[in-house]
Amino acid sequence: MKKILIILLAILCIPLSSYAITLSTLHNNPDRYLKVDEDSTAAMYLDTYSVKSIRYSPPYYTLSAKTYFVLYPYDYISLCTQTFNYDYNYSMHYTLTRIVSDMNQNGETLDDDVIISRAQTAVQENSGITYSMTYLASWKFNGQLLKDSAHETISDDAAYPERPYWMAQAVFKTYYNQDF
Repeated sequence: MKKILIILLAILCIPLSSYAITLSTLHNNPDRYLKVDEDSTAAMYLDTYSVKSIRYSPPYYTLSAKTYFVLYPYDYISLCTQTFNYDYNYSMHYTLTRIVSDMNQNGETLDDDVIISRAQTAVQENSGITYSMTYLASWKFNGQLLKDSAHETISDDAAYPERPYWMAQAVFKTYYNQDF
């Protein structure tokens, strides 16, 4: 009877151990874990194998993915699921097209610096992207599980040029092979 219980316990533990992530796994698998952003204290990774479409109804798109946040000073990796809602009417491509069209209609000279400045201002006012993020689990860099269960969910605009905006861009590019 003890052997059966030990075997059952081992089988139940397999999903937890295979779910673990280490810092070396993120670093050593760049084809799967795309580093989206990094500074001296943190890094963001996209699990490119997890990106999926939830809604395809142009100009509206919804994509989801698993993402990892690494906090170097705390020896900490956090797994999240993120869902991004996109309104292509506010994409950079559409914004640039609209700005050039408006400048042509107003008889303005098409100056690259002016176009880029107006596009950045427009995207800062409305990026066309909202997101929700749910924390699922966290580990030490060596894969030791710290917490395993969905908790805190955050929803907000993915404001340019903040980290959620860059993650949303990476998710869109991964799925559609083009910038948003």
